[in-house]
Amino acid sequence: MGRPVKAAIFLLLACFMIKTPVFSADMAIPSYFFTDKLLPSVNYNEERAWDERVSRSLGENLRQGVIASWYILFKNTLVMYYNGVLTGAPWAFPSQNSLYNNLRGNWKWEQTDGFLVNNIGHPIQGSIYFSAGRVTGFCFYQSIFFSTLGSLTWEVFHEGLIASTNDLLTTAPAGLSLGEILFRLYLQAYVAGIPAPIRMLMNPVAEVHRLITGWQPPNQGGNFYDFRTFFSIGYQDINYTISPSPSPNEPMFSNNGMFTTVGFNVVYGDPFAPARIPFRHFEFHASFGSDFHSHLDFRMFSDGYLFSFVPLYNERQAFSTGLSLHMDFAAIGEFDLFHSTLHMYSNSLGWTAKYRRRFPHDITWFGRAHAGFTFFGSSMYYNHEWGRELLNFGYGISLKYYSTLNLGPRNRIDLNASSFFQWNYPGTSALTRSFTRWHFFDVSFARLVSQQLSVGASFSLARERGVFCGFPDTRMDHWSAGAFVAWNVRHLD
Repeated sequence: MGRPVKAAIFLLLACFMIKTPVFSADMAIPSYFFTDKLLPSVNYNEERAWDERVSRSLGENLRQGVIASWYILFKNTLVMYYNGVLTGAPWAFPSQNSLYNNLRGNWKWEQTDGFLVNNIGHPIQGSIYFSAGRVTGFCFYQSIFFSTLGSLTWEVFHEGLIASTNDLLTTAPAGLSLGEILFRLYLQAYVAGIPAPIRMLMNPVAEVHRLITGWQPPNQGGNFYDFRTFFSIGYQDINYTISPSPSPNEPMFSNNGMFTTVGFNVVYGDPFAPARIPFRHFEFHASFGSDFHSHLDFRMFSDGYLFSFVPLYNERQAFSTGLSLHMDFAAIGEFDLFHSTLHMYSNSLGWTAKYRRRFPHDITWFGRAHAGFTFFGSSMYYNHEWGRELLNFGYGISLKYYSTLNLGPRNRIDLNASSFFQWNYPGTSALTRSFTRWHFFDVSFARLVSQQLSVGASFSLARERGVFCGFPDTRMDHWSAGAFVAWNVRHLD
């Protein structure tokens, strides 16, 4: 996929976050948003089960599959012609040589695209392919076929380059998490009456399918357990050093000063309702921060139950646990569409446990713990002095813990901590033997000042440590502190 198009997709996602909607007033919103009332388990009856596998004939499945495949082919062809005709990229159109090599399986591990292009552009691309299956009536697992089909056809037929193995391993799996999340958020946006242009940014395939066929997304009401969109302003500092360094007293990159951030946090579905349908409950956190000059802070963390069960549920306590799918991403540092300073990407399968405890005096604690195996992760080794930029692909372990403490109906403390450990897949880059670890810590305090508006303060810390064979080790540190205003919505009561 061409760099101009990937850059455009990246900017569209930023626009989507900036334009996070304020939901219509006719939705049910409790008087005290932070009061964690005992929520009944959601009864997913047949009328409500729009996300289950649809029972239909083989002929109808084939017909809808052709429609989904046409959406994929049209999207790939449109982007190919954009790259070749409008931008004049010499590699945009396939050649006899590229088709021959790609069909024979002579693929490679690509090192030319930047980190943000590979690990945000490609997941967004995969989500479009996945949504082509979802909007045509296929369930979550059936739509995996379309996510894979879209990535395969793009790599083989829509570029005059040798197909990229790592692009396929990023696009198809990440498209599942991001695709299902954006599909469900699109349905919520449609119910809320969000304007079509914004819905098009959220899920272009769903909106195009609606316009062409007259498809009416099912109205299942509000499914938000917790939704916050926020704007913050604060101070940040980031430093990047290497060891051994040619200039011991001078970091490779350093930046500090004021910055702004926009983003949203979504808890979708009842965390304590047993689920056998993937992503009937998920959490999705995304933010984009910048000083609009040299500093970038782009983060995206998600987890969704593939299935869960509830061994404990009573007036005081609720506990759920199950298998979960995660896509986590962070790019912090230099303001650039292709690389930053701190880079982390992880697509993992894990086990999740969520627990809620009610105490006297309207005090409630909601904790979430995740332990997962990263089956495909990525980072980047970038050195200004040596002029080397190397993508780094690997596997590893992810550990995440999120905690929310409600102190009465108006005060809330959030504490999030996560760690990721990654080892290289051999032979995938010049970094033949390496180990990279990341640690993220965030804490915030918020106070509700009206029915939906809250104000607060936050502190964030991020660290990356890299140990490389044949290359200098790396050390990156980032911290920020700021104040924010947030808009809160809740439906499940």
